[in-house]
Amino acid sequence: MKSILLLLSCAKLSNFEARKASVPPPMPALHEGATDAEKKGWRLYRVAGCVGCHSPPFPEAKHLGGNRDLPTVFGRFYAPNISPDPEDGIGKWTEEDFFRAMRKGISPQKKAYWPTFPYMAYTKMTDDDIKALWAYLRSQKPVQGKTKKKELNPNYQFPGLINIWRWMEFKQGVYKPNPKLTAQENRGRYLSQSVAYCDQCHTPRNRLGQLVKKYYMAGGSNPGKSEVHPNLTPHMEKGLGKWSEDDIVLFLTSGEKPNGEMADHNQIMVEKIEDSYSHFTEQDKAAIAAYLKSLAPLDFDPAEFNP
Repeated sequence: MKSILLLLSCAKLSNFEARKASVPPPMPALHEGATDAEKKGWRLYRVAGCVGCHSPPFPEAKHLGGNRDLPTVFGRFYAPNISPDPEDGIGKWTEEDFFRAMRKGISPQKKAYWPTFPYMAYTKMTDDDIKALWAYLRSQKPVQGKTKKKELNPNYQFPGLINIWRWMEFKQGVYKPNPKLTAQENRGRYLSQSVAYCDQCHTPRNRLGQLVKKYYMAGGSNPGKSEVHPNLTPHMEKGLGKWSEDDIVLFLTSGEKPNGEMADHNQIMVEKIEDSYSHFTEQDKAAIAAYLKSLAPLDFDPAEFNP
């Protein structure tokens, strides 16, 4: 085991850069007779980031058709077709299959998913949220089209390697409120960890793809990417210490910073705001802001971190 981990820690990292958004995502409006569950699922599809991968913001993309390229430390992956198409999508899935994928990261064929599908976050989602997302997906039109096969980095091509990563990093289970936080802060924590999975980008990773949890939410990047995600803790110099909760809400809504500058359009956060986070309710944006301000301030610069 130690020799395998050592080999992986020395792996050559991915040099791929993800394709940048060029148009709004191809998401149709809800139909007039949409149920409450479908309406809730529509919003979750947005704010949970599903839209960016499965309805990518490219001219040729199809809603639920997938094919977004996802460069990671493990290699290059492509988001699958999750439309109700019975051949190319998930039309043959049952609700039980969907829950297994979201909760356990296991496919209907009993194969483990690589963590480019963020089931390490979705496992914490409530039953109601998962059911609503399922209801929305089932209400959409089937789309034909298979997605490209993943391209694993050489050091991650050992059979069963994903099971080692899961043993080290994946913890299955529904979100449990922190009794030290207020109801609003717990709501923000749930949204940050289970739905929007902010911690998966804003916590640094080592070369094994593990989160370095002592720097939780203090910024980081996937070692396979060049983009660095900022420190979200309330540190006065290196984090959001000088931002108010209203500043955070405004940023999640429009990308505007306290100094009046707009988020850099070369960064993924702009796409996330426009296509996902701006669709949170005002109450949920305020809850996320309250949670971020409750974090311990960490003196950490993610740009200087060497995995």
